[in-house]
Amino acid sequence: MLSKRLTHLLAVGVTVLFLGATSLHAQTPPPPPPDSDGDGLADDVDECPTSDFSPTVVINGVDTGIPNTDINPAGCTFADLIDEMIDTCVASAKNHGQFVSCVSHETNILKRAKTITGRQKGKIQSIVARLRLP
Repeated sequence: MLSKRLTHLLAVGVTVLFLGATSLHAQTPPPPPPDSDGDGLADDVDECPTSDFSPTVVINGVDTGIPNTDINPAGCTFADLIDEMIDTCVASAKNHGQFVSCVSHETNILKRAKTITGRQKGKIQSIVARLRLP
């Protein structure tokens, strides 16, 4: 009789242990999706998955002194947006004058939107005018 009870008790214990382990495993949340830059947005929805978190905007190695503001909802810092603007202007310009004109046009938009000040616009334009791009 004791042997049957012991066998039953062991069988129940093993079943509980097995079911408990299974349900514990099933309740473990999946790992979060990758977030390469740690900005809180998963790489698959982050428009800038390798954001530039430097304290100020740097253009081609020249520090503008313009604060690199917080991340926007798309996952980009201000430095990311300036870098993208410059890359777009480089790609669309046939010569240096067109490049500088493109950056001037884009910074005018930023100034009108009150994203940058007139002084910051001037700083960006001064830096890009000295760059040896297109």
